[in-house]
Amino acid sequence: MNVIRLLTRWIFIILIPILLLSGTIAWAFNNLWIYENGFVKYDVGQALGISSAELNISASKLIAYFNDPHQQYLDINVTYNNGVKGPLYNQADILHMKAVKDLIWVDYGLLLFAAIYSLVYILANVIWSKRNGRRDIGLGAAWGGGLTVAVICFLGIFVVTSFNSFFITFHEIFFPEGNWQFPPGDHMITLFPDGFWSNTTTLVGVVALVMAIIVLSVGLALLHINKGKLPRFKQESDDNKA
Repeated sequence: MNVIRLLTRWIFIILIPILLLSGTIAWAFNNLWIYENGFVKYDVGQALGISSAELNISASKLIAYFNDPHQQYLDINVTYNNGVKGPLYNQADILHMKAVKDLIWVDYGLLLFAAIYSLVYILANVIWSKRNGRRDIGLGAAWGGGLTVAVICFLGIFVVTSFNSFFITFHEIFFPEGNWQFPPGDHMITLFPDGFWSNTTTLVGVVALVMAIIVLSVGLALLHINKGKLPRFKQESDDNKA
């Protein structure tokens, strides 16, 4: 029984970084303000000859596309400032956006799994393990929050010191077909320049870090209430023998 407790707790700990990071990434891709702020900051409307209103509508359609399981390919038309109506993305952009959408749905799946497991784990400890439940939740939250802080700090150093290398490595891993490179002047580059991704990545990291600190603090608070301590490996072994 103690082995099961230990195993389920470690799964909970490992899933906390996945929960927080996947949740923050999902939030960012669905946050209209991030797109609108990027369009303004990098003068996208002036560069493409499109009004801010048209760009903002296109961002809303892009978010809707990411969340529509039935729409396979992106199809967004805009009215340019010269009165011509045409597509915002070319064929290469559309294929890349399909690959991006596939990754977003993988992120959704990880988020859903981590959220369901975490909820079940917490409820099970509260309902069926009243004596040690709060302590186990506190241990899991403290370790999981701390692990998330460590992961974000490690990735953050890499991102801050060499974002270009991070960006290229990420795309080489998750877009092996190579459809993520675009010629200068392509709408994809103009709409979402490197600075946009750098700022968004930083924002995701900061939000996830704040959430991780909150989870860590809640875990430590639960341990304090129950007069528990973060166990050393020896203490864990003693618990298993008990």
